[in-house]
Amino acid sequence: MKVQSVRARRAGMGVTAFGVMAATMVLAAPQAGAWVGNLEVSGGSEHKTGCSYTITASVEIDRLSTVKFTDNGADIPGSPVAPSLLSNKVTIKWTPATAGNHRLEARQILISDSIDVQVTAGSGTGSLGCGGGLGGLLPSFSG
Repeated sequence: MKVQSVRARRAGMGVTAFGVMAATMVLAAPQAGAWVGNLEVSGGSEHKTGCSYTITASVEIDRLSTVKFTDNGADIPGSPVAPSLLSNKVTIKWTPATAGNHRLEARQILISDSIDVQVTAGSGTGSLGCGGGLGGLLPSFSG
């Protein structure tokens, strides 16, 4: 009888310890970061139509579920994107077609993060007007 009660007590302590660890992980998870968040767009504060930018989101918890990227509610071509198991970042290329306010969103399952980006009309000179190509090599002469 005594051996069985010792085993039962040890099993009970093991189950209790597991429950405490599980509860700690659940309670600590919101402070560790969201599933998807920290949405950023390359290009600083100036974005133009016809230019290509990189949207980056952090994936802190779930690196198995895809991340869906949208621009004003419409899927961005190439979305959804599968995160890398080795990195906590997921990226997609975005080329705005219209000027105005764009709400960019990254969604993973039920968690999302969004930012608003103001886009102006591009110069129509291709990559030169986007700050890429030779445009980044030539100095600006505007005063």
